[in-house]
Amino acid sequence: MVTHEEMVEAFGDEGLMLMDAGRCAEMGLSEADAHVLCQVGLPVRADQAFTTAVSDEPRTGSLVVFTTGSGDVDVLILGGTPGGAGTRYFLDIRSGVVGLLSLDGEPQAERINSSPATFVEFLRRLRLRQQALNGAPDDAGPRDTEELWLSLKELDPPAFRDAESWWSMVMDDLMDRSHVDEVRAFLQQRRAEAGAASSGTGTAAASEPRRSQRERFDRALGRLTDEGWQIVDAGRFAADTETSGLLSLPADLADHFAPGGVLVKDVAISWRGGLPSRMQSVFAREGLVVSVPGQAEQDDDHDALLDLDADELSRQADEAMEALFAAVHGLNKPEEGFVTCLAGDEVSSDLCRVVRAFDRLTEQGYFAEPDLWPTVSGAWQHVHEAGASAKAVFWTTQAHTSCFDARGDLVDELTLQWAGDRDLIAQVLSATGLVVESPQDTGTTFLLRPKRADRDW
Repeated sequence: MVTHEEMVEAFGDEGLMLMDAGRCAEMGLSEADAHVLCQVGLPVRADQAFTTAVSDEPRTGSLVVFTTGSGDVDVLILGGTPGGAGTRYFLDIRSGVVGLLSLDGEPQAERINSSPATFVEFLRRLRLRQQALNGAPDDAGPRDTEELWLSLKELDPPAFRDAESWWSMVMDDLMDRSHVDEVRAFLQQRRAEAGAASSGTGTAAASEPRRSQRERFDRALGRLTDEGWQIVDAGRFAADTETSGLLSLPADLADHFAPGGVLVKDVAISWRGGLPSRMQSVFAREGLVVSVPGQAEQDDDHDALLDLDADELSRQADEAMEALFAAVHGLNKPEEGFVTCLAGDEVSSDLCRVVRAFDRLTEQGYFAEPDLWPTVSGAWQHVHEAGASAKAVFWTTQAHTSCFDARGDLVDELTLQWAGDRDLIAQVLSATGLVVESPQDTGTTFLLRPKRADRDW
């Protein structure tokens, strides 16, 4: 059986995707199949035959149930073909065979390999052929392809049962490929591997090796810069008091991390302009807890609020919303403060747990985003612009700042806007350990509540 080391030698460490072992166990994969997908790995791309980067449904890593004349069949989507939205490779979880599904017109499925192990070995040998031809004479292609064809037939004979089978057609295509097309395919392969390396992941369905806290800290900063924040030194931060979206890190940042990247000393991050709640959510994406001083403090005199008339309550609500919009758009002199990334290898929060659940929903094709926008209407506009109005879960900034405390633990009822499969969303959210109240219909929202014995809901 092919090993992880052999796959790394063929595709590079960043050119592989490892699926999540816990999810594979939940779906009922056999020990052998789970070993291949979770420890050996799938390539992010293999020549023109395979890619894990599929943008349409069903996505890589998703579970699909097909109804047949003999009952339901659970399959795990493994990937697709580059540029081919109408095909998906899948694993039949019960039988362990790998198939190819055509989604054009009436769905058609074809068995292509006897197991994930042989499928992955096919992909590895495709890559080895491609590497051997890089810089080889123009006439080397047919000879090397013939050798590959014979070796694959010996490895999994049913994969070549007739001339119309999938792998027979792949080999035919390779035999007919010109030298120019061969070079083009090689460059496309390298771009795919380089893209996976620069982004840090082949696909959302991957379960990456556990990154160090330093690596995750740097990834969180990268996410913030992608959203428009600027990281500046202390001098620039002190002098530029009119610019929004500035972050300043300690000069001795490296001393906050031990060898191996463990965060051993809290990191205070100064900010000016923007929303610190958004920073908290972005760091939670990386499993890091950021404390936001003053967030969701319960110091209001609620009895006094009850004495206010409707006009005064409306005025205070409008003022709060205007402050949020000013922070987002930089309309006023920017506010400033600091947040703290908390040290400790086992530090976590309710926010981190909810964001992990959101990542699971993202794997299922959902637009799942914490602290998306100040207002519900504006957030839904972002969802529609992303083309995800049918499958989405999010909460607003206003909900975030009133429901999560300084370190990101839930202290009040959090409203989640949603669209899609209510039961699936509820099932994924239940893993957070919080109290989940499902909506009665599409016109009502999900509610997340703190799981505390002393609180009577």
